[in-house]
Amino acid sequence: MTTGINVGQSDLRLLRVFATVVESGGFTPAQLAMNVSQSTISSHMAALEARLGVRLCERGRGGFRVTQNGQRVYEAAQRLFRSIDSFGSEVDALRGKMSGELHIGVVDNVVSNAKFALPDALAKFERRPGDVQLNLHVATPAEIERAVAEGSYHIGIGGYSRQISAIEYTPLLTESQRLYCSNRHPLFDARPNSLDPDSLSRHRFVKRPYVPDGHIPSGDKLRAAAFAENMESIASLILSGEFIGFLPEHYAARWIGTGEMKAVMPEKMRYESQIELLVRKTVPHTLATQYLRADLLEVFGAN
Repeated sequence: MTTGINVGQSDLRLLRVFATVVESGGFTPAQLAMNVSQSTISSHMAALEARLGVRLCERGRGGFRVTQNGQRVYEAAQRLFRSIDSFGSEVDALRGKMSGELHIGVVDNVVSNAKFALPDALAKFERRPGDVQLNLHVATPAEIERAVAEGSYHIGIGGYSRQISAIEYTPLLTESQRLYCSNRHPLFDARPNSLDPDSLSRHRFVKRPYVPDGHIPSGDKLRAAAFAENMESIASLILSGEFIGFLPEHYAARWIGTGEMKAVMPEKMRYESQIELLVRKTVPHTLATQYLRADLLEVFGAN
């Protein structure tokens, strides 16, 4: 009867070296990240490949490449690291102590919203006793949702028009979205009474792929000619003068103030979007996750 590999401390050290190499994109950048010699990394990688009996990566004239087996080992190692961290956190929780790592995913450019209370929640959380390493990730809504579902993010904050069954969504606040053009676009100087949804169809529109047309005013009449998932990309396309697009009011305010943007048909071309708190369902949450979730709900007034 054959048995699997018994993972010891030395194996964990080798796996963490491998994970750093993958995340850094090669041996040379990993050398800088870990502050060790390249020969040390090479010997660690050779030892891990010998231990596992598979080739993990290729490097040569074609550059660095993770093999298919290497990708599977990397993903399994990530699950192992999360399990170890979760085990330590759960044991500490039995003693009423917070510990381990807490990964939080947040959509981009929400901090300029005066009602976005994440900084207050983080301050409240940091005053709690414990030893927790916070890891704050800025990502697209789809990336955050996927990472929460997979367990690599403990908490997510983003906006969603559809929901998946593995995640619990709790509304935190609403954002007002308006349609904007730049001062380089023909609509900037158009007379308000000359515009209607049909006339907007003649202009190229930058669309967020995760927002269905039905959630946008006259969404079926807007001509999607570019796609972008984060606010900075949408703003850049609008500022080019070639596209119109929706942005949160608080985010567009800086360009409204400088005269570089204006709202198009502001009374009609607007909608409200929800910013939500995401956690996985039906899994035991670490004590740190429970406390930060409670702090978020309190500061956002979502209890």
